[in-house]
Amino acid sequence: MTELAARRALTPGSSPAERPRGALASFLPTCGAAQPWPAICRLKCEPCRGGTACGFTLLELLVAVAIMALVSLLAWRGLSSLLATRERLIPENEDVRALLTGFGQMQLDLTQAASPLLLPGAGPPVRMRVVDGSPTLLILRIAPPLADGASAVQQVIYSIQDGNLLRQATQPTRSLPVDFSATPAGLRLLPRVASMQVRFWRPNQGWVIPAEADPTAPPGVEVELIRADGSRFRRVMLVS
Repeated sequence: MTELAARRALTPGSSPAERPRGALASFLPTCGAAQPWPAICRLKCEPCRGGTACGFTLLELLVAVAIMALVSLLAWRGLSSLLATRERLIPENEDVRALLTGFGQMQLDLTQAASPLLLPGAGPPVRMRVVDGSPTLLILRIAPPLADGASAVQQVIYSIQDGNLLRQATQPTRSLPVDFSATPAGLRLLPRVASMQVRFWRPNQGWVIPAEADPTAPPGVEVELIRADGSRFRRVMLVS
């Protein structure tokens, strides 16, 4: 049976004699059959039940278009919410990174604090001083070795200036006291800081606000930063 005979078998009006019989007749499905149609059968088919042509109605097409429009709207709203959340989180991530960097640098300086046994005439390596009504944390730390390999110390100062947490450090030196004739180099660690509170740990006393003339080196330091929006961040650090 040729392809032409198969097409005529599916053409309305063809006589029964022209229709294929036997195995080919059982192989060719009629319109509306459940099994998949071969490519030859999709070329031309008999009218569906009721005399209507095969295909989607206008109502079905409108329903499909409405569903696609609804899915597209939901996808756009989800994407818009994701972008808005990303724009909001980027500044917060940068602020948290700056906060962790500031506390991390402070912890590193306290870890490198000079021992009072090595510098008996220098006083406590960690002190608190009030400048313009705001507490300032002073740390006498071991500096990186000089060019000739000699050991050196430097004074590190943490203070709040113009709404920023500022770290200032003198040049490394071998002699004491540290020379403050030149303005120490400053690095802004954290913006939008309203104030800073410093407390020292004292055995049998707990956390206390130290006096400026306190000659005892504390084993621990608590620093609390109050941001411009009222949020508070506290960090407890050990003094090595």
